Amino acid sequence: MSWTTPKKAILLAASAEGGTKLNAFDNALLKMGIGNVNLVKLSSVIPAHIEWIDELPKNIPIGMLLPTVYAHIESDEPGATISAALGVGISEDNSGGLIYEYSGYCTKEEAEKMVKKMVEEGFRVRGWKLKEFKAAVAEVTVKDKPAAAVAAVVMLPY
Repeated sequence: MSWTTPKKAILLAASAEGGTKLNAFDNALLKMGIGNVNLVKLSSVIPAHIEWIDELPKNIPIGMLLPTVYAHIESDEPGATISAALGVGISEDNSGGLIYEYSGYCTKEEAEKMVKKMVEEGFRVRGWKLKEFKAAVAEVTVKDKPAAAVAAVVMLPY
């Protein structure tokens, strides 16, 4: 097996309901367009000079191994508000960056505030200059079915 350094990335977020918590998670992935691939969970370092895109390519093969940083939370507690967030920090000269993930029983604003704080600390301890902060956040309040909130950064080799 060989791996290549990703060339493009996209921020995605969605929430969904399902018959079970796992089905809710799967339905959120389908909403984002990544429900028919195999997510390979990454840690949190963004390669240098990555291009950020606004739309997933249409030609992603079913079953592809897709490098992804993601946060998720599922619940079946009626009335509970859950959120998942990813915070992305891009360095001053786009020589790399960091992604931090958070999920919990909270609002999307609380989740985004948490990942922003994490990104700022990650840059500070590395001595990097933060040029840009981006976030992907999903929130849902559970009704009568299990629900999931998912946020992801998908990295593409092409």
